[in-house]
Amino acid sequence: MANTKYDKYFLREPWGKPNSAQPDPNAPVYIGIGHEKPVAGWDEPLTQVLRPIYFPYLMIPKPHQHNCAEILYFIGGNPMNFKDFGAEVEFTMGEGKDAEIHIITCTTWVYVPSNLPHCPLNFKRVDRPIMFGHIIFAQTYESTTDFRP
Repeated sequence: MANTKYDKYFLREPWGKPNSAQPDPNAPVYIGIGHEKPVAGWDEPLTQVLRPIYFPYLMIPKPHQHNCAEILYFIGGNPMNFKDFGAEVEFTMGEGKDAEIHIITCTTWVYVPSNLPHCPLNFKRVDRPIMFGHIIFAQTYESTTDFRP
């Protein structure tokens, strides 16, 4: 069904591209909406990315911040039990003397307020695949991100 009144609300090809600036060129392809450009026909600002994680790697080596809030999520990859989380993730909130390193070993959502430095993000151990993603309720956003090590 195409070109109907409500067809614009169905996004059937939300495939993203690995960020070439990321430290691991073999990073998995992700599902993403609004990441590269706003979704045509959608009035609410939204960026969402969902990545399968199936091997350990340092995804983001340096702290960065955004001019809007962000929600990160780490979900077990077993579709019959999302609590089946087979990984250990190291995630830093804050920077310098205020930095806190958090170890994620279960399905977790993390709220990152606007302008709060966060990362590195390191998938230290992956025994079973998990899903990682982020949501930003903004049409576009600024970031101090520099993924280079």
